[in-house]
Amino acid sequence: MTGNLDFYIATQEDFEDVYRLIDLTGWGETRADIKRTMLNPNTTYIAVIDNETAEMIGITLAASFGQIGVIGHVIVNPNFRGMGIGQELMNEAMRVLEFQGCKTIKLDAVAKAKTLYERVGFVFELNSLRYKIKIENPSNLDDLISKTKEYEQKFPVVNCKEDDLVQIIEADKELFGGNRENLLFPLFEDFPEFSFITRDRDNFLAGYLFGTLQNGALKLRAGVAHSFEATMDLIRAALEAAKTKEKVQIIALGILENSKWGIKALKELGFEQTSYSLRMYFGVKTPATTNPVIFAIGDPAKG
Repeated sequence: MTGNLDFYIATQEDFEDVYRLIDLTGWGETRADIKRTMLNPNTTYIAVIDNETAEMIGITLAASFGQIGVIGHVIVNPNFRGMGIGQELMNEAMRVLEFQGCKTIKLDAVAKAKTLYERVGFVFELNSLRYKIKIENPSNLDDLISKTKEYEQKFPVVNCKEDDLVQIIEADKELFGGNRENLLFPLFEDFPEFSFITRDRDNFLAGYLFGTLQNGALKLRAGVAHSFEATMDLIRAALEAAKTKEKVQIIALGILENSKWGIKALKELGFEQTSYSLRMYFGVKTPATTNPVIFAIGDPAKG
């Protein structure tokens, strides 16, 4: 590790440098995604700069959800790898989250970085999967919607209203294990047409889903369902909403391997697993973020 590097908390003025590093990964996150994250008061980007060139050469993200923290976007410029910068960024993120009161810290690690995270005390929990399906022409989307209709709709699915967010956020605190208000509410504000809720006959919450549609990519970003049928109903609603918008080229989501209903629905619809990462934890072992009713990860990098 060189002594010519400085670590600091990135601000809105650093947006272009932060986005440049994230864009190097090819993960497909948009400028709007990163702006939304940087505006979230519960998230902190930690950056490292080369003093000789004033170039930002690495970042990581620390997201606090109460006693649960999530680390994501551990990115180092390829020209500076092998110097221990990634581990230093991890250490800084852990210090930030522990200072904010997080008793448990979680992350999704690529397999080749597992040893890095183990060195700082992280333990493997379960696999975090990525699924996608390509939409090569409009008829593909129609066919996908038709497949969802092979399963009878269990309960009505409607677009969320602002009043619904109160119920959703309270339920999400228990199901996710932390307070995601500052993640879910901006998704609702930016993409109300892709924010859905479904209730059973007794008006109890049966599920909810938040999605985004940008640059032809429909991403299911935060989904919870208490049955296979509710999972399929929510996915159908997102597909039908997408049909009325811009041309969809790909549909993607992250999902944990213990999401039995979610994975069953994706396989029935023809989604393919494209990659996976390792959900790991540090500190107190807790089921937070791994409830099997979660069928779409809010964001693999941010919970």
